[in-house]
Amino acid sequence: MGLETLTVSEIVEWSVSKKMDIPEFQRQFVWDPEQVKLLAESLYREYPIGSFLFWDSTDYAGSKTAMGSEVSLWIVDGQQRTTALALLLNKKPYWWPSAEEWNKALKRYDPMVNVLSEDEQLDFALANPIRKKDPRWVSVRDILSVPDVEQLTKFAQEIASKMAEEPDKAMQLFPKIHARLNRLWQIRNQPIPLMKIRHEVEDVAEIFARLNQAGTRVKEADVILALASVKNPNWIREEYMPFREDLEEKGWELDAGIFIRTLTSIGAGKARLIEVPRDFWEKDSLLPVWELCKETTAEVIKRMAEFGILNGDLLPSKNSLTPLFALHHKWKNSPSYNFKKALYWFLLANRDGRYSGSSITNMNEDVRALSEADSFDSALERVLGRLRVNDIVDEGEFLERYDRAGQRFYRLLYFINIFKNGAKDWVDHSLIGYDKTGGALLKGFQPNWHHIFPRSLLKKHNLPEDEIQAMANITVLNERTNVLKLTSLRPEQYIERFKITKAELSGHDIPESFLASVPGSWEGAAGDTAAQLRKDWDIARYRDFIIERAALLGKKCTSILQELKG
Repeated sequence: MGLETLTVSEIVEWSVSKKMDIPEFQRQFVWDPEQVKLLAESLYREYPIGSFLFWDSTDYAGSKTAMGSEVSLWIVDGQQRTTALALLLNKKPYWWPSAEEWNKALKRYDPMVNVLSEDEQLDFALANPIRKKDPRWVSVRDILSVPDVEQLTKFAQEIASKMAEEPDKAMQLFPKIHARLNRLWQIRNQPIPLMKIRHEVEDVAEIFARLNQAGTRVKEADVILALASVKNPNWIREEYMPFREDLEEKGWELDAGIFIRTLTSIGAGKARLIEVPRDFWEKDSLLPVWELCKETTAEVIKRMAEFGILNGDLLPSKNSLTPLFALHHKWKNSPSYNFKKALYWFLLANRDGRYSGSSITNMNEDVRALSEADSFDSALERVLGRLRVNDIVDEGEFLERYDRAGQRFYRLLYFINIFKNGAKDWVDHSLIGYDKTGGALLKGFQPNWHHIFPRSLLKKHNLPEDEIQAMANITVLNERTNVLKLTSLRPEQYIERFKITKAELSGHDIPESFLASVPGSWEGAAGDTAAQLRKDWDIARYRDFIIERAALLGKKCTSILQELKG
């Protein structure tokens, strides 16, 4: 680790001349004006503002940038402070999006100083209309942006003249104002400790994560993505981000790791980034693979929609998408390829939790197996053989709480099941789907987990919370229906009020013994229907309900898996 110092003005000049760079995951400037003001005040008072940490990425980022300068220093810790210093000195960093945005930032981040403060330490404050009219208050930027200290003389004379119309009085004020401007200007020469590291990518990601434990954890893939952007100018802005944002609008919010590892899985047969050759990220290698990555991702998401998986939030692990993308890309044109079988393995891998957390080793093993296999069936046999679960869904799983992490697989499988049933919302009759984007198929549908027997009712009867939250008591309805229409109503009440039919309930796998009194059509329904509904749906039958429904769901979900298996 190398240690040196740079002055404030030198750090700002580096940000302007592109002697240093910032990773894509650090793009956003998030400080508020108060923090910029405190930074200026701390520098004036010679308080420490912390050291800056740079990564010397010479071994990774060897290409020329669009501006023609070699960039090998990446800010690991200090990007917010660097940008704030640039605002104070009125020097736009090259990474700032546009001159227009920069001018807006200058207006927002404009700390001021009272050059005639009674306290020798000076008072700092944020700009407001009153201070801007008071000649004692001067923009810190107006002082620090003066390139030469000699020019402060004229500046001090102008301020003194505004404060005192009489020349003699102005002359008396001038020395004090000039001395304070001079001292403030010396902020430009304040030394800042700078440390440089030359570590592997994985270490840089870990270092950044430890330095930013209160914020978003930075992953290895984020660092790799930033490096790829250096070797491929404009790729992130023109290709990567538009595609990623388009997927987000469709309900598929995926992080950088999924895209990066899909790229390497398709292009290099590896998910562990340290094993990927460095020249993979060069333009001639990366861009063709990126096209394949986009094509594969779009195809798989479209195929998953056929089974009701219309949103990434349903998945227990989004990481599991990477090996599925790799499998589809490798074998989609094979005569033996069958997406149902691929989905079967995908679901069981999620049940097994094979790619949950940081299981990059498992993912790398499977991606390699999928890449090296000599046929689709052989590839599938290899990855299925590594799973520790089978395709029999025990009914007891649906008696567990639906809101636990371990139930995410069963929520997914349940959703696939009612989607296959063609289930509809009980009030507005919209098709059940998990699509938060309001797409054409499910326009106006916002999914919401609904307690069939309302939680408030069950709590009044002192049922245990684990039984109340049982998966067998849950279905999916439109948010408007669940929140605005059915809240706190007993089942027999909302069935009668909204004329819910037997077929509509059956689509949500309601047990047969609870459907007996529900009319197939409410036109001409028997007069004693309401009384019979109260009897069949009495709270005393709740345990019977969840036991019978759990048994039904276990059979239906097992059937779905075995049908996919073929």
